[in-house]
Amino acid sequence: MKAALLAAIAFTLASCTGAQYLEKGTFDGIEVAYRWNHPPGKPSELLLRLKNIADTDRSIALAIDLYYQGRTVETFEADTCLRPGMLLTGKLNGIHFIPERLTTDQIKDSGAQVEVTRTDVTKAPCP
Repeated sequence: MKAALLAAIAFTLASCTGAQYLEKGTFDGIEVAYRWNHPPGKPSELLLRLKNIADTDRSIALAIDLYYQGRTVETFEADTCLRPGMLLTGKLNGIHFIPERLTTDQIKDSGAQVEVTRTDVTKAPCP
């Protein structure tokens, strides 16, 4: 009985954690990850997570290509500066994009792919 109750609680907690970010790599001390958010009644959002794991300020300019069925349909660009240990995530920090050429159904059917196609990271003091 206790084991079943503990299993049910663990399952409930795991289902409440939300979608996990997919790691795209570390670029000169900046970890880059993303996840899709599908709010009801609104367009899907591509949420980014950037973390500076270096011990100095880093400026990053990146380009992200959104592919559907093997073809580039949109390119998103972002640039920001991160202090050591700083973490920027999704809508909270303005690091998100709303695709204009893909529907939520197209994104959910696994035909959409996200690729980081350009990263320019420089050691520069943040303003």
